Amino acid sequence: MNTIISCIRNISFILIILFTYQISFAQTEINLDERDSYIEKTMSQFDLGKWEEGKKTIDLGLKKYPFDSDLKMLSGKYHHHKGQNEKARYDLVKALQINPDNVDAKQILVNVELETKRYSSAICYVNELLEVNPYWRGLWRKKIQLYKLQGNYIEANRLQERISQIYPDDKEIRNDYIYALELEAAAKRKDGNIDGAIEVSKKLLKENPDKVENYILMSNDYLKAGDLNTALSYIDRGLNTFPNNSELINKKAGILAEQKKYDELLPFLQKKGYSQQYSYYLMEAARYAKNQETHILYGKIFEAEPGNEEAFENVFNYNLSAGQYGEALRLIKVQRNATGNTKNLYLKELTTYKLMGNESKSIALTKSLFERYPNDADVQYAYVMVVFEDAKYKMSEKRYAEAIDEWYKVIQYGDDELIYVAQNSIFNAHIELEEYLDALNVLNELIALEPTNNELYLKRADLYYKQNNYNMALTSYENILDKSSGNQKTRYLSGYGNISTLIVKDLIEAYRLNEALQYTERWLEQDPKNKLALRYAINLSYQTNNPEKAYQYADRGNTAYPDDIFFLIKMAEIDSENPENYQEVYYLLLEKVTADPYNQELINAYSQITELYSHQLIRGNKSPDAIMNLNNALRYSPNNNTLKYTKGIAYEKIKNYDSAYYYQSFYVPSPQELRQFNHYLYYLYYKSLDDQIGLYHLRSRPGEADVISPLSSFSYSHTKRRNTYTGRVNYAGRPPGKGFQVQAAWLREWNRKTSTLIDAAVANQFFPKISVNASIYRDIDKLKEVNLELGVGYRFLDTIGSNANLGSTSMFNIVLGATKVIDDFRINARFNSFLLDFKYLYNVTVNGRYTLWSPKHYVTAMAGFGSSPDIELLDYQIYNGFSAVNTMVGAGFTYMLAKNVSFGILGTWYNYKTNDNDYRNFHNIFLNLNVAF
Repeated sequence: MNTIISCIRNISFILIILFTYQISFAQTEINLDERDSYIEKTMSQFDLGKWEEGKKTIDLGLKKYPFDSDLKMLSGKYHHHKGQNEKARYDLVKALQINPDNVDAKQILVNVELETKRYSSAICYVNELLEVNPYWRGLWRKKIQLYKLQGNYIEANRLQERISQIYPDDKEIRNDYIYALELEAAAKRKDGNIDGAIEVSKKLLKENPDKVENYILMSNDYLKAGDLNTALSYIDRGLNTFPNNSELINKKAGILAEQKKYDELLPFLQKKGYSQQYSYYLMEAARYAKNQETHILYGKIFEAEPGNEEAFENVFNYNLSAGQYGEALRLIKVQRNATGNTKNLYLKELTTYKLMGNESKSIALTKSLFERYPNDADVQYAYVMVVFEDAKYKMSEKRYAEAIDEWYKVIQYGDDELIYVAQNSIFNAHIELEEYLDALNVLNELIALEPTNNELYLKRADLYYKQNNYNMALTSYENILDKSSGNQKTRYLSGYGNISTLIVKDLIEAYRLNEALQYTERWLEQDPKNKLALRYAINLSYQTNNPEKAYQYADRGNTAYPDDIFFLIKMAEIDSENPENYQEVYYLLLEKVTADPYNQELINAYSQITELYSHQLIRGNKSPDAIMNLNNALRYSPNNNTLKYTKGIAYEKIKNYDSAYYYQSFYVPSPQELRQFNHYLYYLYYKSLDDQIGLYHLRSRPGEADVISPLSSFSYSHTKRRNTYTGRVNYAGRPPGKGFQVQAAWLREWNRKTSTLIDAAVANQFFPKISVNASIYRDIDKLKEVNLELGVGYRFLDTIGSNANLGSTSMFNIVLGATKVIDDFRINARFNSFLLDFKYLYNVTVNGRYTLWSPKHYVTAMAGFGSSPDIELLDYQIYNGFSAVNTMVGAGFTYMLAKNVSFGILGTWYNYKTNDNDYRNFHNIFLNLNVAF
């Protein structure tokens, strides 16, 4: 931590100086040729030992180039040579302020800080130099030296081990590492830390297995720990490498003799040719064997004198070592009858039951002993071990509350090691019981005992998370991150990411999206390039209606992970929220999917923007372009029904109804829209057919008379490319006779905006004898897609059967019309002006239509007024009403009975003023049936 603080302080100092001089520095122009001459001359003078002459050269150079980093560095080098470390530091820091990459300045600063005992600062500069050249071995050794001078032997040893692994072939580094291990092992032995010495000795033996002393020292460490067998095993390993080494041979002989393993010792000495030692240990073996028979004599003494302590001890120990546990218990009973109960007898009885494996007896006896001798250290230890095992058993049985009581007994009577285990177990038990506050209290006690144990802080973070205290959970983790660096920090960042993921998921599941975003942003502060955090940030920003922030995170992710297409796709999706960006996003994703044609995620995004862009093109009357784009997208996503459906809409727009029907049929409607969808498919199929037959019937009745005037029609139409040809025959029967009219019509679509209609008809009576009409239709984009009609017509009227009193039967008319479609509504207004018998007449009609499922399923309503009837009734010679006020209302509907059959009905009511100033009503019913094929 001191190192980090010192680094921050030095960097801050440099930044302040940099800010102060940046303007003047920026304004200083340096002539490199002259500047280099000063530097070369100074370095040459320094190399020759002419330090004062070199200083003069530096001063001259600095007068001309006061902000040259290398000149400042050379000035610092001079002061360091003279032992003027404060001045040297000032010049060298200035050199780094001007050029942070001045390696020579940093090297000299390391020595300056070392000499002034500012070890933390020196380590900072060493770290910066290692960033430039991480394989600079001398610097690694310098850093180790600095850690040792700082007193940070743990970090020094860790670093020593690390660089020895990085440079395994460097003998100097390896020798330094081995020497450091030898010093560490010696220090731990001196401090009595045998376990620590063993761990270091293992490393030492691994690094230098060719040194016989390492085997002996390892063996000695285990002997001090009381582990004779392991000590012997390391001596044997040494003998495998050095089979004739006398120290190893004598060491093994000593260990075997201490274990009384004469049957193994004597052959070993004989094999090695150590005759003197062989003779000595042969005598010891004979004495040992003789002494083993003393139990017989002591047994006789004990039987004669129960209570004899020496005899009891000898006989009891023999039976115990021989596995005669029943006899050992009998001896204890006899001794107890003779001398009474003693602690020693209880302990021997306990030992016997343990060796017998009688656990229940051992536990009961231990508890009884503890009640009698609670202050005895040996009894306490035995009792604690019983309680310890009982607590472990209850934990395994998930009887956590009972186990906690037992663990507290362990804490009361156990040693430090057992207390530590007990506290951890109590913590785990509270966690299992979800008693998080109690668990936190225990954990705080553990942290107080081991404030440098980061794993405890991790547990505290996890505990805060379980309490839903997300802020404190992350704060705990962040405290660890602040104190970590290198691989350790990377590992902790991974854990930080895991707990952040859990927190964000919890908040998302609770629909607390704003909080989830805040914690994600906090996550990114610690780990700015974490891919998962960036993904969460993008999605949460979008869900909280902040697309600008989502785009920023997507852009950051794309910069950090240019090969991860997810971030590019997200940027494209956000851009596509604005229809103005459809084209740009489309071509961007087209380029990407062309380069990576099997990336399904990319294909999906490309398909989506293609759909959006295509709808935009269709609305802009660019359906051919939309079809081309959709075809390209379907190459990558051939089973995408949405794209096919959109393609069908584009075909419908250009009136290619057979293709529209085919592609729109791929759409899969919901149950609610199934009926409407099927009706629309009927309509498209109907429109795709080239031929059509129409049957029409009109029934008219004046309001004042019960007289029906019928009119029937038959028509046939054929469509070929952009032309529709129609032939029609109208028939009417009235009291004067029968009337026929034959009519032909030609509808031509010149382009998407313009079409014309021309028709001509001849008749014998009841219809205009001659009728000719021509109209042009034009979509006007500037009028918000209004379709305008301009038409002219001529009729030679037939007045037979009517009451019209006309001087001239020729009639000319001009029609102006406008049609506007707004969603499902279609409104048509027509203004007809007539010139008849030298009189000007007019008629205005407004027709409103509401589409139900398709353009062939609608209801309609209309109204009109004028000084003449509307043009259709004039064609049919239904009633008189020229130069009078005419009004009309009507309503009806059209419905498709099948996919190629439509039916319609329309009723109208006319009210008009006759020439005799009477107002009359007139009622009409129009029926039509159309069959396409």
